[in-house]
Parts: sequence; C-alpha cells; structure tokens
Amino acid sequence: MMQNRVSFIKFADVKVPVMKEVPNKGWVLFGEDNKFPNMLLNMFNKSSKHNGIVLGKVNYIVGKGFDNVTQANAYENSNEILKKLSLDIEVFGGCYIEVQYNELGKIGAYYHVPYHKVRSNKDNTQFFIKDWDTYKKNDEPKVFLAYNPNQDVKMLRNQTQILYYKEYRPGVETYSYPGYMGALNAIQTDIEISKYHLSTITNGMFASKMISFFEGIPSEEEKREIEKGFKSKFTGSENAGNIVLNFGKDPAKRPQLDDLSSTELDKHFDILAKSIQQELFSGHQVVSPMLFGVRVEGQLGGRSEIREAYEIFKATYANDKQQALELLFKEITGVESKIVPVEPIGFEFSEQTLLQIAPKKWLLEKIGIDPNQYPESLPTEAIPSQVSAEVKAVNENLKNLTGRQWQSLTRIIRKFEKGEISQEQAKLLLKSSLGLNDDEVNTMLSIDNAMEFSAQEKDELLLAEFAKCGVKKSDYLIVKTLPAKFTSQEFNEVNQLEANVLDLLRKDKRITPEIIAETLDIEVDSAKQIIKRLTDEGRIKIKVVKVGIDEVIERTLTEPLAKQTDKTPETLNFKILYEYTWKPGFTDADNDTRRNFCARLQDLDKLWSRAEIETMSRRMGYSVWDRKGGWYTEPDGFRSKECRHQWVRQIVMKKK
Repeated sequence: MMQNRVSFIKFADVKVPVMKEVPNKGWVLFGEDNKFPNMLLNMFNKSSKHNGIVLGKVNYIVGKGFDNVTQANAYENSNEILKKLSLDIEVFGGCYIEVQYNELGKIGAYYHVPYHKVRSNKDNTQFFIKDWDTYKKNDEPKVFLAYNPNQDVKMLRNQTQILYYKEYRPGVETYSYPGYMGALNAIQTDIEISKYHLSTITNGMFASKMISFFEGIPSEEEKREIEKGFKSKFTGSENAGNIVLNFGKDPAKRPQLDDLSSTELDKHFDILAKSIQQELFSGHQVVSPMLFGVRVEGQLGGRSEIREAYEIFKATYANDKQQALELLFKEITGVESKIVPVEPIGFEFSEQTLLQIAPKKWLLEKIGIDPNQYPESLPTEAIPSQVSAEVKAVNENLKNLTGRQWQSLTRIIRKFEKGEISQEQAKLLLKSSLGLNDDEVNTMLSIDNAMEFSAQEKDELLLAEFAKCGVKKSDYLIVKTLPAKFTSQEFNEVNQLEANVLDLLRKDKRITPEIIAETLDIEVDSAKQIIKRLTDEGRIKIKVVKVGIDEVIERTLTEPLAKQTDKTPETLNFKILYEYTWKPGFTDADNDTRRNFCARLQDLDKLWSRAEIETMSRRMGYSVWDRKGGWYTEPDGFRSKECRHQWVRQIVMKKK
C-alpha cells in the first residue's frame, strides 16, 4: 500500500475564549490563560487602524457630555466617568462601576473599574478584582458583591458593590464580547504587518546581501573578526542593511555575492493592508470611513456626504449606545441626564447663500462699510409679484423634496423642538437648505409667525412656555433665597446647610431651631424641617431631660461630624429652583403697579429649573432670563430700564 504523503497546514487563528469556572476559587476563567481582556487591550494599543476607529466611535458617542453634569466622586464628575465607561464598552463589550454607599445606605460615590482587572463568578453575583497578569496563588483578589440597591438600608451602609453592564450576545454567558469580535483576525494581521514593515526598515528580519566563501570553515572567533571587519568597512549606519556571511569548503569555487533584497512581499502586504482596513470597518459597523478621517477612493468626501454618513451612523449605532449609558447613569445617580451630541462638521454657508439670506446691513458691516451712510430704497411696486413668484417656487420645492432633504428638514425641526438650536438658527437652516420663506418656516416650526408678532403677542408665547413646565411653589418649602448667579458651587452651598446644622448641634446639644435659623439666616420652619430629616435618617438622636422643673430637648450626633460629612455630598434633600419675584423694597402690596407680563408670570405661582428656562431661551431665540415687565420710574424720578422684579435662586425642600 502506498504511504499517504498528504499533510495539512494549520493556519493561525485568534481563538474564541473558553470560559471555565476555577474549582474552589469562585471565578470563571476568561480564556484558557484567563487573559482574553488583556489580549483585547493589547490589540487596541498596537493596531493603529483599530485604535483610531474605537476612539472615533467613543468621541461620537460621548459627544459634548451630559447636559446635567454631576459629581461622581471626590476626584471626577459624571462626564469623566462617562468617557471611561464608553471606551471600555467599545473595547470589551461591557464595563464595571464601583458603587460606594454612605452611612445612610445611599450611593455616595461611584468609580470606573478597569475592565481587564475584573473576573466574575458564573452568574455575575460576585466579582474579583486584581491585576491578573501577575496573579499568584497567595495573592488573592478583592471580592465584591453585585450591585443591589434594593437591600435593607442597614445592609448597604458603607458597603461597596460592583455594577456590571454588558452588551447582549447570543450564546455568551458570564462575560461580554466586543462588537468587533468577528474582526479579531484582521486586527491581529494589521499588527503583524506593521511588525513586518518595522523589521524591514531596521533589517531585524531581512538581510540585503549574502557573501559566500569556499576556502574552508573558520573558527567561531575568526568568524566574529571577519564579520566585524565587513560591518566597519561596508555598512556606515547600523540600520543601513545587514550582510549574511556564508562559509563552505570548495576550492574550485570563487567567493559569491547574492542579492536578497528583491522581494514582492511589500507589495503583497500593501494590498493585504487595504483588505484588512475594509474588514475592520465592517467589523466595527462603520457606515463611512470618512467619519474617521479615512479618504475613500471614488468618493468626494464633501460636507454633505459626511453629514449624511454621520446621521446614518448615529441612527444605527451611536443612539443606542447613548441611551444605554443615559439609563446606566440614571440608575446610579437618580438624575435624568441626556448626552449632548456632537457633529463632525458644523453648519457653514456659501457666499451665494449668505447673499440670499443675510440682511444687507450685516453684509455692509462685514466688509467695513457704514450702513448708515447708504440707506436702502427698494422699488415697492416690484415686491408683490416677487413674493408671489417666491411662494410658487416654495410650494413646488415642497412637492419635490428628495429623501435627503426630508431627512435634513426633520432633523432641523427635531433639534428646534428639543431646544438644541435657537429659533433664528432653525429659520436660517430651513431657508438656506430648502429655499422657504418666513411663512412656510414659521408654519413648520409651529411658531405662528412669531417674528411678526407684537411685543404683547410675544409675551403670550413666552407665558405659554412657562405654564407648560415648572412645579407648584406650594409643594415646596423654601429654605433660603439667593441671587440667581450660576456657579459650580451651587450644590456645595445646598449641602453645606446640613453640615452647618450638624456642626451647631455638635457644639450645643440644647440649641433651639430658632437660634439655628437666626445663625444660618434661614426660616425657622426650614430649620425644623432639616432637624426632622436628620432625625428620621438616624443622623441625630433626641433626648428629653429635666433641668429643674423644666424639660429640655437635647439633640446629639449619632456619629462624629467628620464621618457624616467626609463622603461626596448628596442633593437628595434639597433642590435649586428659580422664581420670578419682587426686588428688595417691593412686596405684594405693590401688585397694582405690575406690568401684565410680570403679573401673569407671578400668578402662575411656580418654580422652574435652570434647564427648563435655558431650553425656553433656545426655543424663543433670546435669553428668557432678561425678559422683564418694562421700565418704571423710581421715587427719585430716575427711569429704570428694568421692572420691579427679578429672578432669584430658591433652595427648597419637598413638602411631605
């Protein structure tokens, strides 16, 4: 029988990691060597194409960060944590968050945990954290339970839990896989190609010449001397090219020089690199390489193409990622925040477009001409027919809008409705992209020709906006009134109130709410309410003692003040809201002097958040903070530009 001489070549492959539970340890191995996340991290750091795509996706997902930024811990805010978590999700398909509870059993701080340092038990109820690259049997990891805020408050006090978020993939348990899992071979190949080019440049792998001698085989010492002599004489640079010396014994042959540099491998690798790039874009679900700075042959790469590609990428990929992150942070903080998107290219207009839509006075100012020297004079008799022709053209345009134009139209209207762009910006974009006039634009934006309204009609629109949002003032107890100045210290001022009350009680356990209110410049009812909350939360205890024939209330701290205030401050007991109210020196006794706008806004008896008022400003096209009731004459005869009212910042507590 003829012997079978067929052999099989085993090709290299990045293996799908095996997940196997370690006996008597509790954690599940992530890959046979328990280092699959480290391999993913190594690929991210070493493949330039893969690295660029991942970072680009993270930038689009994170955008400009949250619209409502909160403090995550003593060192980082929510936006800083957001970027780290988003990067982990893109690299590993999941992320870990360390959640720390305070003495009250509430979340006091949270931190990002590097994904590659965490291992889990089979059902994700227990997590093990350490540097697994250097794991030794005697170096045991730190163990934490899974995030579970529904436990008894006593169980949660001063505890730390791990919140694990992972993207779903069918058939995968315990750990997560990245979205680009199918492109791992392409990423590894990209790394190997870069190694080839580096080796070629440095000649660490390839020699350029081989010289063969046939006069006999010298000793090792003689070989080193011959090699040293050749290098010093013929290679001036260390990286200029290596020479291979070959020794044999054949007196009939003369020394022979062979060229080793003639190879087609570099061209082959260039073709392969392009193929790998396409595989990477497919694996990463990239709709257009232009979004990541890669020029594609056959495409112009214009602004409209990039914007369209971004809209598709955002709708098919980024939106879902952003919604998941928003829900994740809401779960931890209890605060609803939205990620503000960022676009790859801002809106710009050509000179021709500006000539059509920009006021003549603005254009004259831009080129340095005083518009007052050249008053406009328009042929009024030509206007009616011109307008009529424009309206006809607009109607025709609306009938024949392309799919892309409808997409642009709906995007602009959606951004305006969300308050992301102002009324003026929305109008300008609709006019320039679709050729619409003011009537058509106002109808689409549902603003009923607001630009043509009188001042009174504009006030009606704004009052309607105020009536739609805000909260009833009667549902809240006002603790303190402050000027409406927006600083990063707002929340610190709020939380300092509790700390100040605790400090006064620490110094004098018999201090009364009246003295506390006078000392802190707050209402007595507010002081009583704060004391009640602190008592209900178990942070102070009350004892009635007899002093002579009188009974005196003593309030003492259940824990030292330092322990009660060393955690990240919370804002659960207080809110900062804004009220339109009288300036100092005026009261409800002056109601008869109020302008219509001021009277109706005050009579709503509401409080509004800063975000609500700023959203109204974007929708109305001007700063709502500056809208007042009009001029009034002061007692000394001075004419004030502003009315008798102002915006103030109210620190409030919800009434029970």
